[in-house]
Amino acid sequence: MALIAWVAVVLIALAVFVAVALVVLYLRRSVLQREGGFDMCMRVGSQEGWAGGWVFGIGRYRGEYVEWFRTFSFAPRPKRAFRRGELAISGRRTPDTEEDFELPAGHVILGCAVGPTTVEVSMTEPASTAFLAWLEAAPPGGHLVR
Repeated sequence: MALIAWVAVVLIALAVFVAVALVVLYLRRSVLQREGGFDMCMRVGSQEGWAGGWVFGIGRYRGEYVEWFRTFSFAPRPKRAFRRGELAISGRRTPDTEEDFELPAGHVILGCAVGPTTVEVSMTEPASTAFLAWLEAAPPGGHLVR
């Protein structure tokens, strides 16, 4: 009987831990969205013909940087941050048939170059328009589009 009581206590503690973790993730996402965040999936170092590796996240503009936070992370800092002057758009496309299953509906994909690194970002049409406007609003002298 004592073993059953201990198992019940452990299961209740585990359920409480999972519930608290989900609430923290929800609150973190709410705070990021309230601060101007938008849904933005990312794939770093992608290769032509390989459709894996998309990671869900939230993008946020901070001055000269666009910051990217992983959706399912407790980290208070962004996973990646791209400086506006170092980011160049190399192309725009719609998701292929395999990516249609991986990405949220209505997303478009922008190919970007950050120095030697290739990055693809996926976002909604209005978010991509805002992203391109943010890039074009750079101070004179920067490079925008290849």
